Amino acid sequence: MSWISIEKAKKLEERFGYPKVSQDKSGVVSVEVPKDKFIEFLKFLKEDKEYDFRMFLDLTIIDHGEKEDPRFQGVVILFSPTYQHRIIVKTWALDETLPTLTNLWKGAKWAEREAWDMFGIKFEGHENLVRMLLWETYPYHPLRKDFPLEGIKDTYLPSLNETLRGDSLEGLFNYDRMHTAIPTMEDLEITQKKRMPVKTSQIVLNWGPLHPGTHGTIWFLFDLDGEYVKQCDIIIGQLHRGVEKLGENVNWQQFIPYTDRMDYIAAINENHAYVLAAEKLLGIEIPEKAKWIRTMMAELSRINSHLLWLGTYALDLGALTMFLYTFREREKIMDIIEGISGARFTVNYFRIGGVFADLPYGALDAIEHLMKDLPERINDYETLLTRNRIWLSRNKDVCVITEEDVYEYGLTGAVARGSGVPYDIRKIDKYDAYGEVEFDIPVGETGDSYDRYLVRMEEMRQSIRIIQQCVAKLRKMSKNDPYFFQTPDEKKLKVTIDGRGMKLPAGEVYASSDNPRGELGFYIYNKKDGLKAHRMRIRSGAFYNLQVFTKAIIGRPIADAITLLSTIDPVVGETDR
Repeated sequence: MSWISIEKAKKLEERFGYPKVSQDKSGVVSVEVPKDKFIEFLKFLKEDKEYDFRMFLDLTIIDHGEKEDPRFQGVVILFSPTYQHRIIVKTWALDETLPTLTNLWKGAKWAEREAWDMFGIKFEGHENLVRMLLWETYPYHPLRKDFPLEGIKDTYLPSLNETLRGDSLEGLFNYDRMHTAIPTMEDLEITQKKRMPVKTSQIVLNWGPLHPGTHGTIWFLFDLDGEYVKQCDIIIGQLHRGVEKLGENVNWQQFIPYTDRMDYIAAINENHAYVLAAEKLLGIEIPEKAKWIRTMMAELSRINSHLLWLGTYALDLGALTMFLYTFREREKIMDIIEGISGARFTVNYFRIGGVFADLPYGALDAIEHLMKDLPERINDYETLLTRNRIWLSRNKDVCVITEEDVYEYGLTGAVARGSGVPYDIRKIDKYDAYGEVEFDIPVGETGDSYDRYLVRMEEMRQSIRIIQQCVAKLRKMSKNDPYFFQTPDEKKLKVTIDGRGMKLPAGEVYASSDNPRGELGFYIYNKKDGLKAHRMRIRSGAFYNLQVFTKAIIGRPIADAITLLSTIDPVVGETDR
């Protein structure tokens, strides 16, 4: 992970006097500033050419517990495109309030709403501080430390079906013992009105949450003038499962399966980011073999995800044949993943310390054969689409996302690269074997839907290059080479496959991977050595990328919503978490 140097950060202390600069053993550099200087300091970091932290990455809250005063701490993560490094800025949320960051970065809007939703922190000056993932009438803030994992029974609102069945419910079907409140239709109507308080026309179109074109349970509200979009708001949370809360209530290895249930299309990439963060906090170096296996599997997962994206994207725009073609190749990749990990979909093959098992016999042969065949198949896809006049008319100059949008909204992955910004964690952080393989970062020119399509097509070709290098490297390794971290002192550091007894030390870490949806990052804060995280924050690339949808669709025909959403390519399990 590339962080601002401690020397450069210390200059901020000398300049302003009030910042407190610290560096964790994981490498994280953080700066604590008073609440009344928070905006002033962030504005300086953004605009000063010596620092140039133009890009907003994430905002979250740490709840230090009921007994602490002050209790809540705001955490902001920024990136400098010029110097390719990060910084964390913290301040205390005195009186459970913080000033809004939306005047500096538009991407803070959703993050602040989520912080209000989950922690009850009010952001002064926010244009419409409504809940992000839960419904407006929900009375609690579930990421507070005093909120029980099982929910609060007193708020239970039975559905019609459960009311009719009454006390006949038994065992796992008796939801009364295990669930908190369920939203009613009235709750959802209140939520809808607060999401779009000012309407300019009489026509409001509801798209979703159950619609094949939304690629999941996303609820779009469009205020229309004829067929042109005047306003748009997005309601997510229908798939919210409290993954961050779970991450603070299970041990480190146990949490891995929860990560691949987020972006279930790219489960391996989700596992990857989390184990990287845990390993950095532990301060361990995994074996070379594990690095190359992980890199290879992550790129297989990227191709697998992009094939699903391409097939469904083309299907949405009326090209049925492409869906059949991409699923043919996707099936081959799924078979390989299953042969290596034992699972086709929710894959938890990665572990803190390496991988669960070595590659089985014949795995490299199967991968090598597929990589020889796949470039020709990608050429076939492009023959059908890239110069097709209907495809061009539906994508060219449609829903442009600018370079400035990338920095303002914290856009990452193919969405950022399609807008000409070569932001790629694999190049910036060079985690696992990415620092040893050769590949290019494809970028777009205009930032339209067509550029985002072309970037993903080229990304598949670059993934093939990486995989081929990984196969060649792994063929030179012995079957006896370790694939899991070997500690010389088992008593001092117990890192077992099942995770029993494994403690991660006090400190904080932020680590991320370039997943097919963008940068997936894990911020972990530990007050003391422990079996569980004190704060587990998941920075979702899909969450931040989806936020720009509202800006890009304004003034466009409603038909372009399908194109825009497909080229952003969110997965709801990751947006909602």
